[in-house]
Amino acid sequence: MSTTILGKDSPLEETLARLQAKAQELGLQLEEKAILNPLPHLWSLELVEVNFPQVIYSNGKGSSLLAARCSAYGELFERLSTHAYFADYFLGAENAQAPFVHFADEKWTPIPEDSDGTLPTDILNAALRKFYTTNQDISLEDLVDIGSSSYSRGVCSIPFTNARNGEVVYFPINLLDNLYGSNGMSSGNTEYEALAQALSEIIERYVKREIIKKGLALPEIPREILQRYPESYATLEGLQSPQLKVVCYDASLGGRFPVVCAILFNQSNGTCAAAFGAHPMFAVALDRTLTELMQGRSFVDLDDFAEPCFDLTRTGDDTNLESQFIDSTGLLPLQMFKDQADFKFVHWDFAGSTHDAYKALRYMIDKLGFDIYVRAYQQLGVLAYRVIVPGMSEVYPLDDLSYNNLNRAIDFQESLLSLPTAQEDSTTYAAYLEELENSNFDDQELIYPLLGLLPDVGSPWQQLRMGELKCLLALRAQDAESALQYAKWTCNFNEELFSLERLTFYRCLVKTLELKLNPSFKEQDYQEALSKLYGAKTVQAVNDHLQGKAQFNGLQGSDLNLTGFNTQQSLIALFRRLQAYGSVA
Repeated sequence: MSTTILGKDSPLEETLARLQAKAQELGLQLEEKAILNPLPHLWSLELVEVNFPQVIYSNGKGSSLLAARCSAYGELFERLSTHAYFADYFLGAENAQAPFVHFADEKWTPIPEDSDGTLPTDILNAALRKFYTTNQDISLEDLVDIGSSSYSRGVCSIPFTNARNGEVVYFPINLLDNLYGSNGMSSGNTEYEALAQALSEIIERYVKREIIKKGLALPEIPREILQRYPESYATLEGLQSPQLKVVCYDASLGGRFPVVCAILFNQSNGTCAAAFGAHPMFAVALDRTLTELMQGRSFVDLDDFAEPCFDLTRTGDDTNLESQFIDSTGLLPLQMFKDQADFKFVHWDFAGSTHDAYKALRYMIDKLGFDIYVRAYQQLGVLAYRVIVPGMSEVYPLDDLSYNNLNRAIDFQESLLSLPTAQEDSTTYAAYLEELENSNFDDQELIYPLLGLLPDVGSPWQQLRMGELKCLLALRAQDAESALQYAKWTCNFNEELFSLERLTFYRCLVKTLELKLNPSFKEQDYQEALSKLYGAKTVQAVNDHLQGKAQFNGLQGSDLNLTGFNTQQSLIALFRRLQAYGSVA
């Protein structure tokens, strides 16, 4: 038996068998979780690598379990092939010096000591250098990727090809990781199936962004049109209840784009959520929209959305738009639902091969004046692509390169990793503290993502935030006032996050520092009271930190080889195994 669906060039059974065999060949230990089937033609599931469940996972959706499984495996391989799963992590000093860090066809641009700040001609092209730097100054240092974290080696870039004229352009890994997320990544049975999927996704998110930013009101899709697609119509009807209303809208903006929107209105609490789907075939776009709406959700999960609002500055805010990209939980503008739509309904549809679909999607983007850059990834034996459309496919704002760059803390990697075992004088620790206070880090920021780390489960590194680190540094600097300030912050922020043992340590530290800093109290008069309150073991631990006999409250020291970070070492081993499997075709 074989199952074929619109938009796919191979039966689902063949696709799944091939991808499962490839996963086994690569030594991946995969588990299907959270299989949901709230209605006959609504399926979703999670696929996780059991050794790295918080890092390597994918979500699948479809109108059957088989389709959802293919979807999950396809997403898994697009992200393995493009190394998206590793984009947030430092790959260690050894990898940073390897013949190639990411891909065999990468190119390195050294950072000269006398650099004037302008980007050299071997990075991007003239038009793209202007695009990324028009409203901000971007230097080579800004484009060092966190995977290598190597200012000494420079900027790593990989080639993409302009689909319009064949020009080969080198995009920095850092730029891709900071701005584009997974948008435009795809895998498929054939080249054009995958490329049509990538362009459909880019168009879907571009249109979604425009609608939410501008509060555009969309026309409803007439019932008689929806009834032409029996499975999707049955799903739509099955979603209706006395308190839930789901409405499908034509999001083509007057027939310009092949996009459908579905809005779920929860009348029990006045909230709503939107899902979008795109494909040149209307049936495929409609199916994707409805399965996206319920991906990872059952009927008991529909009470946690937000109320819509009239304030377009809030709905158009970058943070809200990012939330919409990640899980569609952001704010929606009420203007979307006004009685008079801003566009007339158009029953767009397209019949043709996946190659024809790709050409049609390319034409739509070309008409908007954007260039399409394509890169193939075939080193794992799976057809995967990454498509970048500068000006259209960004997930994050361009100024993230300046203000929220993934590499903004790599200057601190070596010193912070070695802090727990270092033995410096108080002046040196005071200098470290001052440097962190003068940097643009929020006290709430977790340290491990800043350094590109993957802590072991239960490690203190998992919860260490900048404010707590400043407290521990202030203790080593013998700066009691700063230590008290940051100890209070640590208690307040982490009251619901820390274990009782860890929280008690900082509460005891606060009281001990208050005694120390108040001349009207004598510390020795309160030692027994503190022991009764917090326990002798905790009081001793606090006093040891104040006297320099202990430091950094259980943090393990490490180095640029990530010694002691066992989970990250295992992740790096997997990364190397994938690299060794093949080279970019």
